[in-house]
Formats: sequence, C-alpha cells, structure tokens
Amino acid sequence: MGIFLTILLIVILVLVAITLFSSFALIHTGEVGILERLGVYVKTLEPGFHIVIPFLYHITEIVNMKQIPLKVAEQEVITKDNVVVMISETLKYHITDVNSYVYKNKDSVLSMVQDTRAQLRGIIGNMDLNDVLNGTEQINHTLFEQLSEVTAGYGLNVDRVNIDSIQVAHDIQDSMNKLLRASREKEANIMEAEGLKAAAIRKAEGVKEANILEAEANKQTQILEAEGKAQSQRTVAEAVKDQINLINSSLVNNGELYLQFKNIEAMEHVAAGQNNTIVLPNKSIDSLGTLPAIGQLLKDQTK
Repeated sequence: MGIFLTILLIVILVLVAITLFSSFALIHTGEVGILERLGVYVKTLEPGFHIVIPFLYHITEIVNMKQIPLKVAEQEVITKDNVVVMISETLKYHITDVNSYVYKNKDSVLSMVQDTRAQLRGIIGNMDLNDVLNGTEQINHTLFEQLSEVTAGYGLNVDRVNIDSIQVAHDIQDSMNKLLRASREKEANIMEAEGLKAAAIRKAEGVKEANILEAEANKQTQILEAEGKAQSQRTVAEAVKDQINLINSSLVNNGELYLQFKNIEAMEHVAAGQNNTIVLPNKSIDSLGTLPAIGQLLKDQTK
C-alpha cells in the first residue's frame, strides 16, 4: 500500500510539473500567438513571456509577421498574338491583419497565389510577345497594383513582385533569333553605308579644298608673275625714256651737226657701190663744208 501511494504521488507531481511547464509560453520577436479559450479567439499575444492557464486557454497558432518570400510555380500564359510563354515569378509579402489571416480565410497564402496567377494571365493576354519580352518592369508594376487591392482581404500585403524568367517555345525562339540576327545585320549594313558615305563626303570636301587651295596658289602665282612682268616693263620703259631724254638733251645744242653726220654716213653707203653716182646741189655741198673734215677735204680737192 505504501508503494502504491508513493507511485501515485510521483505521478501527480509529474502531471503538475507538466501542467505548470505547459502554461508557460514564449513568443519570439517577429511573431505573435493566437490565444483561444475553449475554441474561441481571445486575443493576440505579443512577443515575450506569457502564462496561459492550461486546459482552459490554448495557443492555437504562432504567426510569423516577418516578410516572407514565396516562389510561385511556373505557369503557361498565352499572349495577345497567341504565343505560349512560360513565366516564373517570386512574391514577397507580410501579414498585416492576424484575425483576417487566421480566421477569415482557410488558406490566405494559397488564395494570394491563385489570384497572382489569374492576374498575370490577364495582363499577359493583353500584350504582344514583343511587349511581354521587353516589358517585365511594366508587368511587375501592374501586377503589384492589382494584388495590393485583392490581398488586403486576406490579411496580407504584397511588398514586391518579380518576374524571374519568360521562356518561349524553341521554334518561336529560333524565329526570334533569326529576326534579331537580320536586324543586327541590317543595322551593321546601314552603319557601314553611313561610314562610306561620310568618308566619301570627307574625301570630296578634301579634294574641293585642295582644288581651291591650288586655284588660289595659281592665282597668286599669276598675279605675282604679272606684277613682275609689269614691273620689268616699267623698268625697261624708264630706261628707254632716260635714253630718249639723254638724246634729246644732247640734240638741243648739236642737232644740226648730228643730222649732217648722218647724211654723210648715208652717202658713204651709197658711194660704196661702183655703179652709183651721187649728184648734190651746190647748197648741199656748201652745207657739207661746214663740217670740219669735209671742209678740209674740199679745200684739198680745190687746190
């Protein structure tokens, strides 16, 4: 009997210890606890140490209030031009209303994911493939605005939406690659043609400038030659003028004797011929006598 009481006492002490320990609750930072009394929501326990009366009160759930990343499963979406693309995305969200998150929705996260996929199909369905591939930022922005309105009733708030990848079928990808190569070749040909055009223009401008410079040089050369020739002619003219002036100044006092001298020279040339006979009037002979040499000659002939 004593042994039975001892065992019973030990069991009671163990049960009391377990009950006491189970009444202690520790809520960590970034989390809250949902406290219920006989299945009815009582309050939300903030981070810290709490004592909960066992059997009557019970912490049913610990809710994480931190931002949570969520990878949405890849899905097929049809674009406006009937091209099937595979899109994967990532969400970041946090819980804003614990009561709505726990009690008003059976699975708020699943509801958010379903709405995300539905909204994404609607956005992509109104866009062409080219706009989808080049408009991920716009898709993210539009999807974020739509989810912010829808998920408020789930006690959630979507902080960020990211489109991770967009993939198309292999045949579509091959066609796009061909178009891309053709576009790049076209741009390269255009750039090459523009370069050749610019080079030809620069070459023509260079030839033009060279011709202009050559023409200017020839013009300057001709001007200098003409000026030199004119200067030379002026110099010659000045020399001739000086000679004429000198002769004129010499003839002022000796003009008659000079003319007589020239007459004698002319007669010498005429008399040099064997068949030439010179007949002079007396007046001319008399005038020749005024010359000293001719006068002496006449005197000797007279004697």
